[in-house]
Parts: sequence; structure tokens; C-alpha cells
Amino acid sequence: MVFFSIIRQLIKALAIIAGGAVLLMMGITVIDVLLRLFGTGITGAYDLVRACGVVAVACALPYLTAVKGHIAIEFFYHKCSRLGRLILDSLLRLSALAIFGVLTVQLYRHGLALLASGEVFPNLGLPVFWIPMLVSFNFILMMIVFLYHLTHPGREFIKP
Repeated sequence: MVFFSIIRQLIKALAIIAGGAVLLMMGITVIDVLLRLFGTGITGAYDLVRACGVVAVACALPYLTAVKGHIAIEFFYHKCSRLGRLILDSLLRLSALAIFGVLTVQLYRHGLALLASGEVFPNLGLPVFWIPMLVSFNFILMMIVFLYHLTHPGREFIKP
């Protein structure tokens, strides 16, 4: 299906962005530490590392969900029959859909509130509204993957 193909490509692109954010966090930290040896540093390094951390985690979550990389409740899974596993998996995914649905709406609203208030990073002065909006966007992608897994039990959305 074309829709799922587009979502797969988007999730893969976000996974690359997540990896880049981790590399950027490492680079900023190393350069900041080295510069501090010479009595200076990167202004706003803490803010940049925090933002990159959020980007890394938020953008990696849809990929992790798509490849079923989360730790399952193995103890319970092994105790259940095939039908029991299917029921347990479906209940967990439906619960996740509800939880992430609420979180998505609340994070988006929080992003709008930050935009309206003009909230910025303390040292850099850059706006922060985009952070909860980025997380909510990634949660939407996760919910699409949850729906796929509900309708296609036992299959990964993306092959690792």
C-alpha cells in the first residue's frame, strides 16, 4: 500500500535524523570539553545537547516500534498459547494507542502554548515550541505502526 510505503520511508529518514542527533550531541560535548581546557566553551552547549537528546529519542521511537524492538513481556508471552499471545499483544497495542493518543494531543497543545508564550532556550534564545510538536508527530507515526501491527499480527512494519 502506498500510504504504508511513504510512512516506512519517513520512519527510516527519522531514524537517520536520530542517529545524526546522537552524533551531534557527542560532537558538541567533545568540542565543549576541549574548549573548556582553554578557558572557553560553546555558548548554549547544554541547551543544544538537551534538544539533540529529545530529537534522538523522539525520532528513534517510530523505528523501534516498527521493527518491534521494544522489550516484550516475555514471561507472560511464553506462558500463553498462540491465541493468548495474540490477545495479549492486541490488548497492549490498543492500550498503547490510547496512551499515545492522549500524549499526542497534550504535547501538541503544550507546543502551541509554548509558541504563544514565546518560550525560548535560556542560553541560546531559540524557540522551544517545536520540541513537543516533534514528539507528538513521532507519536502519530508510532500509532500508525501500532494500527498496522494490530491488523497484521506477527509482522514487522519494517524489516531490521
